Amino acid sequence: MYLVDIVLPLPLYQSFSYLSRDFLIPGIRILAPFRNYLLIGIVKNCFKVTEKELSPEIDYKWIEETLDSSPLIPPNLFNFLDWVSQYYLTPIGLVYKIALPPGIFSLPKRRIYLTEKGKKAIREGYLPESFSFIKKNGYNLKYFMRKFGISLKEINKFKEKGFLIVKAEFPQTKIPTEAFIRLKDLSKIDGSFSEGELIRYLKEKIEVPEKILKNRFPVKEIKRLLEIGILERVEYPKIRKIMLSLEIPKEYKLTPQQKDVFEGIRNLVLQEGFKPIFLYGVTGSGKSFIYIEIIKEVLKNRKKVLVLVPEIALTTYMEMLLLNYFKDRIALLHSGLSPSERLNEWMRILKEEVHIVIGTRSAIFAPIQNLGLIIVDEEHDPSYKEESLPCKYHARDLALIRGKIENIPVILGSATPSIKSFYFAKKGKYHLFMLKERPFASLPEITFFESKPFKLISEELKKEIEETLEKGKSVFLYLNRRGYAPLVECEECNYIWSCPNCGIPLTYHKEEKSLLCHYCNFEISSLTICPQCRGFKMRFKKAGTEKVEEEIKKIFPKVEVIRLDRDAVNTERKLVQVLEKLYRPEPKIIVGTQMGVHGHNFPEVDLVSILRAEEGLFLPHYKSGERTFQLLMQAEGRAGRKKEKGKVIFQSSIKDHYAIKYALEQNYEGFFEEEIKLRKKFHFPPFVRLVVIRIEGIKEEKVKEKCIEAKKYLENLFLEMDIKNVEILGPAPCPFRKLKGFYRWHIILKTKNYKLLNKALFEFLTKFKVAGLKLSIDIDPEDLL
Repeated sequence: MYLVDIVLPLPLYQSFSYLSRDFLIPGIRILAPFRNYLLIGIVKNCFKVTEKELSPEIDYKWIEETLDSSPLIPPNLFNFLDWVSQYYLTPIGLVYKIALPPGIFSLPKRRIYLTEKGKKAIREGYLPESFSFIKKNGYNLKYFMRKFGISLKEINKFKEKGFLIVKAEFPQTKIPTEAFIRLKDLSKIDGSFSEGELIRYLKEKIEVPEKILKNRFPVKEIKRLLEIGILERVEYPKIRKIMLSLEIPKEYKLTPQQKDVFEGIRNLVLQEGFKPIFLYGVTGSGKSFIYIEIIKEVLKNRKKVLVLVPEIALTTYMEMLLLNYFKDRIALLHSGLSPSERLNEWMRILKEEVHIVIGTRSAIFAPIQNLGLIIVDEEHDPSYKEESLPCKYHARDLALIRGKIENIPVILGSATPSIKSFYFAKKGKYHLFMLKERPFASLPEITFFESKPFKLISEELKKEIEETLEKGKSVFLYLNRRGYAPLVECEECNYIWSCPNCGIPLTYHKEEKSLLCHYCNFEISSLTICPQCRGFKMRFKKAGTEKVEEEIKKIFPKVEVIRLDRDAVNTERKLVQVLEKLYRPEPKIIVGTQMGVHGHNFPEVDLVSILRAEEGLFLPHYKSGERTFQLLMQAEGRAGRKKEKGKVIFQSSIKDHYAIKYALEQNYEGFFEEEIKLRKKFHFPPFVRLVVIRIEGIKEEKVKEKCIEAKKYLENLFLEMDIKNVEILGPAPCPFRKLKGFYRWHIILKTKNYKLLNKALFEFLTKFKVAGLKLSIDIDPEDLL
């Protein structure tokens, strides 16, 4: 008899003990009774016990059924998941539910197979004749039971006798791929063959999605050139919503500076043990090539690599490099996959069919065995923080923890590091390596246009755009606001349309003729009348990307204008239209939000203009300066990343703010020194740890009362546990006081010793009751809004 420790997918801070007649391998799924239900659980541990060793006070239940023959979680993940549950104060059952692919905790399709003993039993009459319908490939269990009227109890009885085997079926779904066409061998063009428009186009564009090429050129022509061998078709797994081709060198040689950095990192990686490494390299300095070389070294030692990338829409240079150099050895884990695709990739990783896993934040839980290295690319990106699930983990921080638990090196890389990471690197907590040269491109020339009063497209900017287009180059205009106008006012009584669920002004979307809330998706027609004065004239204030697109089309009516934001690619049809425009050879103007500045470089872009450089600076958040600086630096990086020297124009009514000043100088270290002084002065991370306790509810008075009660409870608890040096701020309404119909109040805790605070917060969470309200705790929050 065995005592089995089981994790059930419930919001409870404990695992459960069950009995089993057989030894169960940790990591497999079982079916266990819980109250009046049968639930799927994961085996965490299994011990042999005698009747005497069992506690007489516990009424043990027996496991109903085992669902897997091999584990779905490798042994190295159990300690890591326990740590996540404890640190982020999340019930262990919910941590497993978040970490594992969707569908793991729902009953799988199962097939039954006959054993040799079972075949003999049919011949000898011990097994009903109906079982002879089970052939070599097995039979779907559900259909078999229904067709022949056999109960699960009977199936289990025959299974115990060794006549049958029941196996869980996993869907065999392949990840969707994107096909590209590129030039393969121009030597096959002989004298009789005239070089057509298609070949000239591909010479300029490198690789083009097949669907775009077929819309532009005759399919027969493409097919003929593929058959001759002048063109070739390549397929990449669809890692992002928008797959854009990038010029990937077939061979590359590290520069002397890159070589020095590579050797330094290589020596650390090849040593045994946990090594936190920070790679700071300016945009275009070649960080990606160093990653590739380090990955090759790790693979030589028969170890595996996990690469974390931000949750963005466009493919990055780094991802295309990995797909080109390690194509068949890669598994993908990201939010764009369907549940069955995600489960299929999980099983490929478990079966050790792949050597590299690329994924967004949830890939930190990937079931990789024999892991040798974790790389976190663009470690500063806020999308590494989970904001919507009960476990509000940060994938970058968890990468360091997993590295420590598995005793392996972790590389964090960025061109605009987070203040916290760079501070630890400067203090010697991480091994710091720097790349400050751009060997393949020069730094762009940066100009500042003061815009007082604010004009969307100033005369100076208009002139610069004209000059760039005349040279046959493209322009990127950056404004981090989608829609047409973020503020809609009644012309007659000055009433401002706001969301009834969130209290936030509605944004006018001209294309959809609607007023939309970007937080809860509340939508009303723009043809509505004013609820205050019954007037019907609206005044649209401020500007979003839709307005910029409209203005630019008026100024440059003959130029192709492409809008690149979430609204522009929210359907497959719109996405294809945007891609077609991007692949046209003519000079173009791209208008985009931060979606267009993350990681991707548009080769023909020679001029980048940031239309409102101060956007986001005055949000009530200690990270507003850091976020603004990072976005400005990333937008700058879109200009002239090839041989030509690009140009960047900042438009703003504010020049003196340090974030804008240092972004103009492209001086990250200057910005860091200024920001770190402010963080130290006002006690913000990395000098303290933050915890946000948030209470939400439909009635604000109740929320406020409960928040005041929570503060008193915490003060008494800290006194009881002798916890000092914890600063309690609030309670106060959140900056976004109401979201999705719920009023929100918060308490902010600041401390230098989180270990003691963690114990107190666990007690607070389990004992403080909030009936009818929602209580959440965010450890190390990225967002205080």
